[in-house]
Amino acid sequence: MNNRAMLKWAGVVTVLLVISRLTGFLRETAIAYRFGASAETDAYLIAAMLPYILFYAFNDAVKTAFIPVYGEYHKDEEGNAFALTAFVILGGVLLLLSAVLIWAAPVVVKLVAPGFSGETLEITVQMARIMLPGLFFLGMSGLSSGLLHTKKNFVIPALPAYPSNAIVIAAAVLLGTRYGIMGLAWATIAGFASQFLIQVPAVMRQGVFKRHRLLWKHPGVKKMAVLLPPVILGGAALELKSIVDRVFGSLLPEGSIAALNFANRIYLLPNGILILALLTVIYPTLVELHIEGRMKDFKQTLRQGLGLIIVLVLPMMVGLVVLRVPVVRLLFERGAFDTAATGSTAFALAFYSLGLVALGAQLLINRAFYALKDTVTPMVFTFIMVLLNIVLNWLLIKPLAHGGIALGTALSVNIGTFGLACLLWRKIGSFGGRQLLATFWKSSLAALVMGVLLMAGKEYLPVEGFTQQALGLGVLIGAGAVIYFALAYVLKVEELQIGIGILKRKAGR
Repeated sequence: MNNRAMLKWAGVVTVLLVISRLTGFLRETAIAYRFGASAETDAYLIAAMLPYILFYAFNDAVKTAFIPVYGEYHKDEEGNAFALTAFVILGGVLLLLSAVLIWAAPVVVKLVAPGFSGETLEITVQMARIMLPGLFFLGMSGLSSGLLHTKKNFVIPALPAYPSNAIVIAAAVLLGTRYGIMGLAWATIAGFASQFLIQVPAVMRQGVFKRHRLLWKHPGVKKMAVLLPPVILGGAALELKSIVDRVFGSLLPEGSIAALNFANRIYLLPNGILILALLTVIYPTLVELHIEGRMKDFKQTLRQGLGLIIVLVLPMMVGLVVLRVPVVRLLFERGAFDTAATGSTAFALAFYSLGLVALGAQLLINRAFYALKDTVTPMVFTFIMVLLNIVLNWLLIKPLAHGGIALGTALSVNIGTFGLACLLWRKIGSFGGRQLLATFWKSSLAALVMGVLLMAGKEYLPVEGFTQQALGLGVLIGAGAVIYFALAYVLKVEELQIGIGILKRKAGR
């Protein structure tokens, strides 16, 4: 896939993910409006976290192991039979795991929220048992997405969040008063199911769900069995960082977990849109280039991806640090979410944001290792990062409370990403470090100037009225973006020049 095709599909997926994340924020806003930063919200977030943590571990692992293996067979009926076998095996494993976790829910909840007791602990266990079967649907959704990505269908896999978010929003806003937080739990499991069901027709059109003979001894199954365990462990370890934050948060005053959650949602938004779109398109390309032995193109694609992450995410990082309070106020401050909750959430957001660029780079570097069929190195390094996260949280929680938890996460991500990049350099040789450094310092200079101007402009932002806040913040962010990209253009940032060249060619046609 050439640069033009890569950026085209990344752009399409980005637009879909932007809308998806907006509906996700509407979901979080609805929950915040109805339940606020309360003990009930803390309980729901811990219960919902369990299937999500396991899903992200399995989802990433399945895509990572499935895409390169399925890519070898997907052009004939043998590939469809192999895919159906993968669906059956994964579905059985997830159903069994869900049953075990439902039975062990009291122990699991106590492990991830040791500070919970009494009624809060009891309601968390009840909601966990309602939502844990969603692990099956989320896993099937992830496998469907991996299959469709291999077929170069990037649109359908970007849609599952739409019905899921709509169901939760409707439950919170329309049914929250009548059914309370427990009704929200039932709506969440319905949303999980919708994420798989919306992709079923597209998978069926590929012929996967026809009556194929299950190929239990297919070589692809054996290859997946080798690649899968390290990625599952690595993905689980990566999500353990979220558990670590909430474990420490459960030791702090009521509402701390909710503040960390809402801050984390904003912090992950850029990566959940731009980075996910880039990874969706770049990862299959890296796999293909490695299979064909085109390592020079492999390194160039990797460098361009990292450069795009720096150019696009760095200004967002600076913007979130500077505009943290007005952003949180606009998104969440209504109903039970008051000014104090805004301040608490913004405090955590400032520290979380410091890890934004590093997190995006780490996700891409992990994919580079996976494309090389090295799933062990990222796994080991992720466990090291989790241990570092625990130490940093323990050191920083006393002076900074829940802000220390967020800062510990950001520091561990930055340190870990640098170490992982060094290991990749040792494995494949240079992949454009000097060019990336030039991109970084030029983008940093442009972002610094933008940040100073945003800091001056935020003093004039309205603090009341959603429309006035949205317009004021939108104008300020737009002005900041214009300043940043204008300076980046003057400084001749390479990735920006490539993008402008593509747009000019498109306009010329």
